[in-house]
Amino acid sequence: MIDIPAHWQAAWQATPASAWLAVGAVVLLQRVARRFGLWIYAAFALPGTLAHELAHYGVALLLAARPQLPRLWPERTATGWRLGSVAFRAPWWRAGPIALAPLLLAPAALAWCVLLVAGASGAWLALHAWIAGTLLGAALPSRADVRIALPFLALASVVVLSAFAWHRLA
Repeated sequence: MIDIPAHWQAAWQATPASAWLAVGAVVLLQRVARRFGLWIYAAFALPGTLAHELAHYGVALLLAARPQLPRLWPERTATGWRLGSVAFRAPWWRAGPIALAPLLLAPAALAWCVLLVAGASGAWLALHAWIAGTLLGAALPSRADVRIALPFLALASVVVLSAFAWHRLA
């Protein structure tokens, strides 16, 4: 079980429902923005897209995968839209954590909500909710990210299940 410090628990509990509703509204609006065209959606999702690609870039840099700077120019693909990308060179066992790096944005989005959205009002509330909501939306790895991470996830699953079985038998 994860032990959350008392001051974080208090901050979480003190966050008003209006902050969570504002972030939820942004996540919903981001889904709806897809229907209004590539450029409107790309502009709406920009903070999250930037953070998503920077997460890939940062982890790739830490794992010596020689990443190229993130590309943030939206492109239409055969299966939809690509809002950004980061090219890197790494074997599958390093590519997995790089592909899953956007998952790190989820705690960042929640912290943004607790620390900044909660105390904001008016235009500041809208701005902070927009950033927190797009960070939350960007925390999910893309289909391409999942495809790249599958070999790593398969090995990690075997290791975790083996460790669990070993612990239960010992």
